[in-house]
Amino acid sequence: MLETIKRSTATRAVLLAAFAFTLCTGSAFAGEKKPLVYTSRIGPVVSRTVAPTGVPGHELVQTVRQDMTYSPDPDWNDVTVMNYGQSDMRSGTGTVTGHAVRTHRNGDKSVVSYRGNLRTVEEGGRKDIVGEGTLELTGGTGKFANARGKGTWRAARGESAVEMEVEY
Repeated sequence: MLETIKRSTATRAVLLAAFAFTLCTGSAFAGEKKPLVYTSRIGPVVSRTVAPTGVPGHELVQTVRQDMTYSPDPDWNDVTVMNYGQSDMRSGTGTVTGHAVRTHRNGDKSVVSYRGNLRTVEEGGRKDIVGEGTLELTGGTGKFANARGKGTWRAARGESAVEMEVEY
């Protein structure tokens, strides 16, 4: 009888250890860093405010746009983005900061903060704003509640290309 109790206790201990190991390794895999690449196509402007500074060639601009994200990663493909940005341009060059809130296909949201440098270029008689900078995935809701990541962006001709390392 005592031998049966010892075997039963040992079996429970092994099962409990295996269960604990599964929980630990499962959560470690869930939080693994992975590369993320996506393109955002600049969409329609919802709101735009230009603040006159009184200095020729100096513009302070606040813009809200609805963009669209495309990616090989199904979590980030065909995702709507509300982009809230502020730029400070002086004679065709300047800075930009902002936040992009994505509503993923399942309804969860992710939030990215960005900053960078912009400049106006002319090609074939057409003006375009190009830029580059850094961004940070700071969280969201649902699947993205604890999401974190950092990366870079480059923008030209109505698109922003993003490369990040993310964890969620």
